[in-house]
Amino acid sequence: MSKKNLFLLLLILGTAFWGISFTFVKTGISVTSPFIFLFYKFLTAAVAVALWFYRQIRLITFNTIRIGTLISIPLLAATILQTISLRYTPIGNAAFITGFEVVLVPVLKFFIYKKPVKLNNWIACLLAVTGLFIISAADQLRISYGDLLALACSFGFALYVLQVAHVSNEEHPIPAVIVLMLVCAVGCGLMALFDGDVNWVPADRDFWQAVLFAALPATAFMYSVQNAAQRYLPEEKIALVYLCEPVFATVAGVIFLHEALTERIIFGGGFIIAAMVISELRLNWLKRLRRS
Repeated sequence: MSKKNLFLLLLILGTAFWGISFTFVKTGISVTSPFIFLFYKFLTAAVAVALWFYRQIRLITFNTIRIGTLISIPLLAATILQTISLRYTPIGNAAFITGFEVVLVPVLKFFIYKKPVKLNNWIACLLAVTGLFIISAADQLRISYGDLLALACSFGFALYVLQVAHVSNEEHPIPAVIVLMLVCAVGCGLMALFDGDVNWVPADRDFWQAVLFAALPATAFMYSVQNAAQRYLPEEKIALVYLCEPVFATVAGVIFLHEALTERIIFGGGFIIAAMVISELRLNWLKRLRRS
């Protein structure tokens, strides 16, 4: 099996971990501050990656710290926004709206790096916005606070994907992942100091189970795989794989938390998934039609 196909399969497995982790995160942040939960999640993930790849710790240089810090900024912002959004919106909403990042990647790539945006990407944007409206607006014709946070986090995740792609030529990506996790842990720890709803050592067993699942398979595994995979796969392809996440998340929310699978989520989510797929289609037939 080629490295491209291997990393593709590992990324799909990682999206399953991501999707299921929504239920664990929602449980964890019901016990204490979201910043405390994220602090332990990132710290545990950093320790796990460092122990597993202990021989690469010596490869951490000033440039590694610079790169790890750079890519941690959009990831930290996106993760905080997504985590807080789960307090105010169902898992299905948060997951599908976060999936908007797939469409945002090529669009932001145009504005940041002046890369041209294909026609199918603009069509995908229109479909995705329609899906977002169906899921979020409901009868009030306005986006709820939780859905708005999820939408903001999708911009952060899209910027994170672009940042990782921009520095993916590093020979050893794992040292940067360790720095990334530590920076995010420190950032969440500092924010927790200013949060009044803080319990630094919750006694609830469900909290620690949630931390472990979110930290190990959903963070340590997934971000290590992603940072290595972007040496072999383009960022658009990485983003496309993420379309699996909202499906896994919605199903997990229904099974484990008994959340309602509404017609709005199904219909709007269908629009967003269609947008994700269309954003990756090659419209060669349209070019031939124009030439004729």
